[in-house]
Amino acid sequence: MRRIWKFVCVLATVVVAAQLGCRSAPSPEAQPPAAWDVDRAQVLRWRSDHPSFEQQYALEASGLAISEGSLFVSSEKYGRLLLIEISNDFAVATVRLAVPQHAELEGVARTADGVLLCDEAHAAVYEVSIDREEGSPESSAGTPLPVRRFSLEGVDVEGGKIGFEGIEIDPDGRTVYLLLERGGTAATGCVSRIWSLQRRDQALRSRGEPIEVELEDCTWRLTGLAWWEERLIALKTQFPGERYEIVTVDLESGATEVVADLTELLRSLAGEGWSNNVEGIAVGSDGSLWLVADNAVTGVIDDPLPGPAEAGTLLLRVPPIEGE
Repeated sequence: MRRIWKFVCVLATVVVAAQLGCRSAPSPEAQPPAAWDVDRAQVLRWRSDHPSFEQQYALEASGLAISEGSLFVSSEKYGRLLLIEISNDFAVATVRLAVPQHAELEGVARTADGVLLCDEAHAAVYEVSIDREEGSPESSAGTPLPVRRFSLEGVDVEGGKIGFEGIEIDPDGRTVYLLLERGGTAATGCVSRIWSLQRRDQALRSRGEPIEVELEDCTWRLTGLAWWEERLIALKTQFPGERYEIVTVDLESGATEVVADLTELLRSLAGEGWSNNVEGIAVGSDGSLWLVADNAVTGVIDDPLPGPAEAGTLLLRVPPIEGE
């Protein structure tokens, strides 16, 4: 683990202001409220039970959840769930999942006895039971854990490259929130959509029309959902543009508020060999924000294991502001 030191930007601000003349720095009132201490962010390294799932390989880690001292990370195209033990020096058990061929596991949410996963390629949601009390689940060498697919009622989404990017369960366990990263066109304007779903056995039924979150333009998207201080938050990213924000989402209106801007931090980490294509977020019981990055851009994958990557899989912890 290491500390990300505060950037020295005062001189740069003065120089830019002098060059641009009438353009001034944002007023203090325009800055997002401080939720997490970006200056004390930590890049974390894990040790896996399978060599192909170390951080220098193209894991395409896209989903993240946290529960009771463990992180749950979905390896998007390799049918694996990485169980990371925070208290055990970030030891990783790589659990095989019996998902359909060419599944793309973009989001993960913790349940009472396992996880929910959303599959972008098939526009599907799966449930996996994980019995931690009887020891670690089967690792990569064992039999894949079975998955149960939900039928989705009132959710009109087709599988493809722009699809389900996040899933979360509300604190009382009654409602599942399912995120479509982006819909629309430059001509019509783009929005992200969040469905509020209720479970009926192996069906997830929409409670009405999805919440629409307006985007500035079609270079933005939402990816990853989590709960923070009884509010639903999402990771909002821009490409091209390389901007990264954490926003709260109003579950009635779809209005958002920026509560953390991680752009400068993540741009700096890209220069140190880490992928900054963050896609998964989670908030721990101590209020820390966790993020994981998808470190590869690939098409259909038939290889059983990931190969080496040009950038490492970033696992990042950002502690809350002291005293909060």
